[in-house]
Amino acid sequence: MSNYEFQARMTDGSLAQGVVVADNREDAAKQLRAEGKFVVKLNEKKNGSEQTAPAEITIGGNRVKHDDVIFFASQMSVMVDTGVPITEAMEGIIEQATSPAFKRVLRRILSDVETGTPLSEALAKHPKVFKSIFVNLVRASEVSGQLGPMLDRCVRYMTNLRETRKKVVGAMIYPAFLMFMSISVVFFLLTYLMPKFLGIYSGREHLLPTPTKILIAVSSGISSTWMWWVPAVLLIGGGLTWYLGSQKGMRPLHWLMLHLPIIGRMFHKTYLVRSLRTLGTLIKSGVSMLDAVSITREVAGNCYFQDMWDNVDDRVKQGEQLSAPLKDTLLVPQSVTQMIHSGERSGQLAAVLDRISNFLEADLEQAIKRVTQMIEPLMILIMGVIVGSIVIALLLPIFTISRVVAH
Repeated sequence: MSNYEFQARMTDGSLAQGVVVADNREDAAKQLRAEGKFVVKLNEKKNGSEQTAPAEITIGGNRVKHDDVIFFASQMSVMVDTGVPITEAMEGIIEQATSPAFKRVLRRILSDVETGTPLSEALAKHPKVFKSIFVNLVRASEVSGQLGPMLDRCVRYMTNLRETRKKVVGAMIYPAFLMFMSISVVFFLLTYLMPKFLGIYSGREHLLPTPTKILIAVSSGISSTWMWWVPAVLLIGGGLTWYLGSQKGMRPLHWLMLHLPIIGRMFHKTYLVRSLRTLGTLIKSGVSMLDAVSITREVAGNCYFQDMWDNVDDRVKQGEQLSAPLKDTLLVPQSVTQMIHSGERSGQLAAVLDRISNFLEADLEQAIKRVTQMIEPLMILIMGVIVGSIVIALLLPIFTISRVVAH
């Protein structure tokens, strides 16, 4: 038998602490749950030191989807609010989960919680599934005793981010499809259709106009050296993907995303909405300003926004208000900075950030519509010019040769 020091929250929300005697941590946790206590901390009292937490088990399998985490948070919120103990709630969610990988993660978390590990610490062991903002919101709820409402807030936050991401991705799918079709049509014309015209032009090369000669040279080059340029394209594409995914290559890519014509403003609004929504949610949930800024930096999604939040973090640590460093950056509009400053003066910063985020999300939705409306005709025009130029270059010699024969 061993002594276990515990901290637990009662059904009325009050915090209780003491010592329980049990054979192991599992039995100690079961005793406390049977008494109607929600375990916050449970450590073995042994030679004045705490028992080492169980080691993490690596989770294999498929990647856990963002929707799985939203499902978990929404189900947990409802069950906890209706008085279902956390362990029973998690057991029910594990039975309903459809993802094998997510089930393995939840079973590991359930095992940790049953041995007295706080839920936030159990979630933190799986950072690829539960991001730092989710863990910190749960940690804040453990202090306030408001796990259900906090999980509901997590659901709203993640749902907003998911919808914003879908809108941005949806706006880029059609232009990407048109670009793919343009490249495919050009490839077809140069490798399949162009060689059929070479027989018509055979012996009359001196009569061909310059555009057609250039097109023939390109087509011949592609047809005769495809065994070289196909691996070269794959190698260049792979190398470019690796470089842009590295820390060094990510910076020019992120700069380009912010400064591209037409779509640059859409990406800028996306990063701004994500940052302010995250910051407002954390502050409203009781997370400290320094922790909130640090987490916001992690989820910003762009190197230049991360640099901005690094600067904000440094200056807030020196005692400045949040709005002061934001005034010195071009990434945040002055109107937004002024509203943040007003929220600080009135003590309603969280509410102001929430309203700003709602306004910017509506503005982003309009920006996405404008981008879609502008890119569609632009891509069709570019596709028409490229394909039309090739077709004209193919047919132009026919008229030239016809005039020579007529004379």
